Amino acid sequence: MSDRNLNLQNVLSNSQADDDIKLYVLESFARELDYNTQNELLTQLLLDHSGIAKRLELLNQELLDSREMLIEAQSIAKLGRWDHDLMADNLVWSQSMYEILEIHSSIPASTELFLSCVHPDDREQVAQLYREMLATPQPWTTRYRLLMKSGEIKWVHLRSYYKLNAEGTAIYSYGTIQDITEMKKVEDELEKYSRHLKQLVEEKVQEISASQMATIYALIKLAESRDDETGAHIERTASFCRLLAEKARLIPEYAEEVNDTFLETIFKASPLHDVGKVGIPDNILLKPDKLTDHEFEIMKTHVQIGYDALVNVAQQYDKNEFLKMGMEIALYHHEKWNGSGYMKGLTGDAIPLSARIMALADVYDALRSKRVYKEAFSHEKSMEIIISDKGSHFDPVLVDIFVQHQEEFRSLYESIK
Repeated sequence: MSDRNLNLQNVLSNSQADDDIKLYVLESFARELDYNTQNELLTQLLLDHSGIAKRLELLNQELLDSREMLIEAQSIAKLGRWDHDLMADNLVWSQSMYEILEIHSSIPASTELFLSCVHPDDREQVAQLYREMLATPQPWTTRYRLLMKSGEIKWVHLRSYYKLNAEGTAIYSYGTIQDITEMKKVEDELEKYSRHLKQLVEEKVQEISASQMATIYALIKLAESRDDETGAHIERTASFCRLLAEKARLIPEYAEEVNDTFLETIFKASPLHDVGKVGIPDNILLKPDKLTDHEFEIMKTHVQIGYDALVNVAQQYDKNEFLKMGMEIALYHHEKWNGSGYMKGLTGDAIPLSARIMALADVYDALRSKRVYKEAFSHEKSMEIIISDKGSHFDPVLVDIFVQHQEEFRSLYESIK
C-alpha cells in the first residue's frame, strides 16, 4: 500500500479530523483515481488504435496486391470487366476490356461504342439479346464475334450479372468479356477432326458391314440354289418386303412400328428366312412330288433349324437388330393369320409384323417362280390365290395393301429375274 493511501486511511480513521477535511481528502483521491483511470484507458485506446491502423495498413496492402494480381490475371486470361450503374447510367470498363476491344482508355465507355465493335452479322442478334436481358434481368452467358478496325475477327465470351432493388428492377449490371479467339480456333479444329474421324469410322463400319452382309448373302444364296433355279429368290423377297413395309407405313395401323430402321432392317434380314433349309435332306427339299406327312414334318423343321443357328450368333450380339429380326422371320414366316401355320400356331397380331410381311412376299415369289414341284404361275393367278387366303393365311390389311399396289410388285418381280 502506498504512503498516500496510508495517509488517506489515517485521516479518515481519525475521529477528531474535521468533516470538511475528510471530504476534501476523498475528493482529491477520487480525482486522482479518475485521472489514473483515464490515463490507462487513453493508453489502451492508443495501443488499440495503433494495432488497428497497422492491421488496416496490411489489409490495404493485401487488397492492393490482390487488385494488381487480378489485373495481371485478367490481362493474361484476356478477361475484361464492366460495371454499369443503370440508375445513374454510368458505365465503366476495365483497362483489359479496352485492350480486348482495341480502344484507347481515354474514350468514354458506352453501350453504343461496344456494339460498334460487334461483327455486323452478329450485331442485331447481340442488340436484341441486350434488350431482352435488360427487360428480364438474370445471369446469362453468350459468345459471338467482334470485328476489329484492322479487319481481325475475335471471338468473345460474355458473362453478365444483375443486382435488383426491392421491386425486382435491375439497378446495377456487371460482367466479364473474354477473348476466346484461340480457344475457338482449337475448338473448330477439334470439331473438324472429330467430324473427319466420325466419317472414317462410319466408312469403315459400312465397309465391314457390307463385307459381312456379302458373305452372309453368299452363304444364303448357296443354300437357296438347291431349290431356286433362278437364284434370285432372296433378292426379290427382300425387295418385296421393303416395298410392302413402305406401303404399310402409310396407314395408321403400322405407321408407328414401321420406321426407317424397320425398313432398312427387314430388307437386310429377310434373306435369312429359309437359312434353315441347309439342314433339310435333298430327297425332301428337291422332291418333285407331294411330300408325305412324315416328310412334311421334317420340312417344317427348317424354321427351327434356322432360328437356332441365328440364336447362337445373337448371344454374342444381343443388341443387333438385324439378327433379332432375322430370328423372328426365320421362326415365324410360316405362321398363318388364323393360327393354322407352323411351328408355334400363332394367330393374328401375335405373329411379328416382319414375319407377316415375309409370309406374303415369300408366297408371291414362290407362286410366280418355277420350282421342281411346280411351274411358274402368272401374276393374275398368284393374286387370286393370295386374295383367297386373305384373313386365313395372310394379314388382311397387308393383303389389301398388296392388292392396291400390285402393279408395283409385278414390275419389281419382272425387274429381278
